[in-house]
Amino acid sequence: MMKWAGKGYKCLISAILVIALAASSLVTGYAEPVSGPGANITSGNSGSTNNVTIYVSKRTKTLSLKQNGVLIAEYPVSLGAASAEGNKKVEGDMRTPSGEFYVCTRNDKSVAYLALGLSYPAIKDAERGYADGIITEAQRDEIIKANKEGKQPPWDTPLGGAIEIHGCRVPDGTTHGCVAVDNNDMDVLWSYCNLGVPVTIGP
Repeated sequence: MMKWAGKGYKCLISAILVIALAASSLVTGYAEPVSGPGANITSGNSGSTNNVTIYVSKRTKTLSLKQNGVLIAEYPVSLGAASAEGNKKVEGDMRTPSGEFYVCTRNDKSVAYLALGLSYPAIKDAERGYADGIITEAQRDEIIKANKEGKQPPWDTPLGGAIEIHGCRVPDGTTHGCVAVDNNDMDVLWSYCNLGVPVTIGP
C-alpha cells in the first residue's frame, strides 16, 4: 500500500506519472523510474556502510536488510517482467540482473518515491559484454574503472543501466528490471542505506 501521509502529494504525483509511463510502455506493473523536477541525486561511494547489507532473492521475491549480520527486516519485491528467463544481458530485456553490486546513487525525487541506484553493469557484465561484442573496449574499460573506484558505472551502454531499488511497488506487478518495494519499506531502506552499501541479487 502506498504511503500517502506526510509525503502524500509527492506520492500522488508519482502515482500519476507511474500510470502514464506504464500505459505508454504497455507493460504490466511499474515502468522504470525517472528523476522528478529538482531531483537531488547523490552518487559515488561514501565509504561508510555501517555494516549494512541487502540480499534480494529472485526465487522468493523478497529483500532482506541486515546490519552486522542481523536481520533487520524482510520485504516483498517486484522484479523485472522477464527475470525468470535468466540474467540481464542487454538494455530493454526486462530482466533484473544477478550479482554483487553496491548502492551508487541516492535519488530523493524519483517518480518512484525514493530510489537507490545499483552499480549495474558490474565488472563481470562489462567483460561478458565486450567478449560477446555488445560493447566496445572503451565502454568496457569505463565500466570497470567506475566499479573499481566505487562510483556509478555508465548507464547508457547497450548493457543497460539505471537498475534501482525504489518505491511504488505494484502488488503482483513487474518492472523493467528494477527492484520495487512498498513505500513504507523504502523509507526504512533509505534510512539505513548510504552510498556503498553492498547489494547481492541472487536465487
